[in-house]
Amino acid sequence: MWGAFGGFAVEAVQFYGAIRRTGAWPWNSPGEPSPGPLTASIIIRVGLGLGLAVAAGATDQIAGPIGAITVGVAAPFIVEQMVRQVPRSAGLIETETTQRLEGGDADASA
Repeated sequence: MWGAFGGFAVEAVQFYGAIRRTGAWPWNSPGEPSPGPLTASIIIRVGLGLGLAVAAGATDQIAGPIGAITVGVAAPFIVEQMVRQVPRSAGLIETETTQRLEGGDADASA
């Protein structure tokens, strides 16, 4: 539960920044996502935070709520670092995240 809160807290801060930046609801401004993609991104972030915090707690990697919140906040970074560790020889298709981490352009390879 605390991991989900960590993911939600990051989304709340980013949403607050978008409101301050645009002076209105972000989805009413050019270049900002509409409510559907915005909601999907929030659900993904909260789900990542919850899942990783549950996994870390189940393996005794965290001991309390602050640790779970921290994992929730850092969830996208943790997953990106895990993706970086996957060997290329595994025959996996490179993802946009992997290319971005390596400084490449995702559109250049298509």
